[in-house]
Amino acid sequence: MLYRVIIDNYKSFAEETAFDLFPNPKRETFPNHVYGEGATPVLKSTAIYGANGAGKSNLIKGIQFIKEFTTTMSTGKDAQKMRNWYLNNRFKLPVEDESKPITMVVEFENNSQAYIYCIEIDIDGVKSESLLLSGLGKSNHVVFQRDRESVVFKKAKVVESIKKILERQIAENPFGSVLAINGVLHLVEDEHMRNAFLWFLEKLEVIEISRDIPWLIEHFKENADMMNFVGEIFTKVGLGIQSLYIKDESFDQWLKNVSQEEGKVADIMTNKGLSLSKMIDDVPMLTVTEEDGKRLVREFVFQQIGRNGSLCDMDVMSQSTGTLRLLTLIPAIYFAINKGKTVLIDEIDNGIHPMLIKNLVKFFGESKSNGQLIYTTHETALLNQQELLRPDEVWFVEKVEGCTKMYSLNDFKIHKTISIENGYLDGRFGAIPFIGTL
Repeated sequence: MLYRVIIDNYKSFAEETAFDLFPNPKRETFPNHVYGEGATPVLKSTAIYGANGAGKSNLIKGIQFIKEFTTTMSTGKDAQKMRNWYLNNRFKLPVEDESKPITMVVEFENNSQAYIYCIEIDIDGVKSESLLLSGLGKSNHVVFQRDRESVVFKKAKVVESIKKILERQIAENPFGSVLAINGVLHLVEDEHMRNAFLWFLEKLEVIEISRDIPWLIEHFKENADMMNFVGEIFTKVGLGIQSLYIKDESFDQWLKNVSQEEGKVADIMTNKGLSLSKMIDDVPMLTVTEEDGKRLVREFVFQQIGRNGSLCDMDVMSQSTGTLRLLTLIPAIYFAINKGKTVLIDEIDNGIHPMLIKNLVKFFGESKSNGQLIYTTHETALLNQQELLRPDEVWFVEKVEGCTKMYSLNDFKIHKTISIENGYLDGRFGAIPFIGTL
């Protein structure tokens, strides 16, 4: 579970800014939206609102960076790239202290143990990095901590030769993560370092907007449970689609139904071992793959519900942009519900009808899961404390003099009967666009 994120001097976050998923114990609605089995109660989902350009996506990008930083073992060749990353991503309006590091802190739980991971990065590299056992408001205990040259272990017994290998690694790559290095090379046998590494690697997912249908075809082909999950969601949210399946066709048979030029290009590409996707109006239609020495064409087929309950097979081109966008979100919802992952989605409502996204959020809220769903959105129909979200599941992002501020709806006195949506649109909670005179 993700508990809290603190960011400082990153993009529009000029000052230390905290975002958390701790529930308000006085809120009684939707008790199933609070997980109470772990080290401390934590919320199941969070919706983040704010005007365009306020900094919602910057929070998601910051968490995406932490995931990549802690799980990817970089090399010294990446040093200049990381220096440029620091210069491009620190706060710039204006730069009061050019030596101030970008700071990120993540508090989370894995295997019933709470952790705090901290990094400071400046133009010279990683200024500091540490992993602590979180006391959840009480005393924290250091697992390891490092500066630019040395690493100190407080929990694990590490022989001097292994310690020197790690210190040589960070000396050769000043922007490298000790957590990532150890996670890849398995130098230090420490359950807490392993727990933390695996949480970032396997339990934290950041989903970007995509319509990569061919990727989805192969992904769903390998996961029958996810295919069944697609049908369940499509039925529940009201798309008029009963199920989805993948049609396999031999490449030779497919060639008979396409233009001569298209077939020639496809034949040349696949013979060279290159992957192929057919595009129509910027929509990827199908994928060509090789299996057991045979070339196969695969595409999604939607079983659409027609008159008198009849079913008709429809291809991707017959589906709306919203349906395809919803399709790309399904792996994320599946991972959160069935695999216990913490999933972050930027602009979850992008291209999807308000009623569909409302039903999707409701579906997740009612599901029996141990995962989390965190998303940014502009869709005010989700601000419904009677049907969808608790007030402590709503956060706002606002930009003041170029600086992003984050705060929870829980900071306001909210009676359980009022319309949060109307209050937000009326400007009661801030975080809405300021429209000047046109």
